[in-house]
Amino acid sequence: MLKKPRAVVFVHGLAKKPAPDKVLELWLMGIGRGNPRPDVFDPPNEGIDLVDKGVPHVFNYYADVFYGTDYETDYTSYFEAESEGAEAEIAADNLDTPPPVAPQPATPREREFLDKFQAKLEANVTTLPPAAAATSPEPGAELELASLLPAPLREAIIKKAAMEAYYFLFDKQYTRKDGTSFKVRSELRNRLLAALQAAATKGEKIVLITHSMGTMVGYDVLRNCPGCPPIDTFITLGSPLGVKEVQAELRAPGVKDIDFPAATTRRWINIYDPLDPICGADPKFANDYRAVDGKRVEDIQESNWSKWRHSITHYFAGTRFRKTLREALGPALS
Repeated sequence: MLKKPRAVVFVHGLAKKPAPDKVLELWLMGIGRGNPRPDVFDPPNEGIDLVDKGVPHVFNYYADVFYGTDYETDYTSYFEAESEGAEAEIAADNLDTPPPVAPQPATPREREFLDKFQAKLEANVTTLPPAAAATSPEPGAELELASLLPAPLREAIIKKAAMEAYYFLFDKQYTRKDGTSFKVRSELRNRLLAALQAAATKGEKIVLITHSMGTMVGYDVLRNCPGCPPIDTFITLGSPLGVKEVQAELRAPGVKDIDFPAATTRRWINIYDPLDPICGADPKFANDYRAVDGKRVEDIQESNWSKWRHSITHYFAGTRFRKTLREALGPALS
């Protein structure tokens, strides 16, 4: 089979999700639709229809590892729900409930990770991050913070993010309520490796687009997994990879500093909204991930909208994200 110039691999992020086919449909819609918010992103801001352009794509799905196959059927979070408030988006994202299985740290290191990770997220959703205060172009931007959400919602978001990060980073055995068990980091690594290898049969080059907690899986596979195929462009959206405690667990063995995954990756673009509570604690990576062979992270700020800035379709609507994706796809859009 003749390969296309580019293939895209998607990795979703935090919390329970709709069924895999539905999530893919919603992600393709988010990228492909016309400008949904001309009051936020200046027109023209046309979407990119990957199906119409014949760009092969593979969706890497792992939400079932944590939440089983009782898939979400509320798609509010993928659309504009401002009339209902950010609470509706967060509820639809399944972030308004406690994690199904609470972490049980077995060592002081694990306990320290959980305490510090949760503390940083808590600080981020209750105070305006200095970076946001200095760079946000919007008057009164502090009123957009998730800190305006009720405390139980903030606590649920933090605990769910901490649970997923903990089980992944420490490769813990996770047993779902139905009794199915996974070694989480091993399982998620293998799934993404399989997705990347499948994409390598479809495209000459691969563009890897990751969101939220899925960015940790992406970096880990690119940096630490033998057998990872070469990646042309790695895009991270709303990523917690700036958190020092996360970096400590992703650092390659025998390496002093966390670094650019240069052996597999040509270019890494990190797009962040400073008012996104998942990435806002430390949204820029270029000063954290040591450059290798002249390659370094490119940080791009793109503010979207609403009190809940973490939604994937909000990121997909951005002019800078779409410009980055067009550059990455290049000849695939000809």
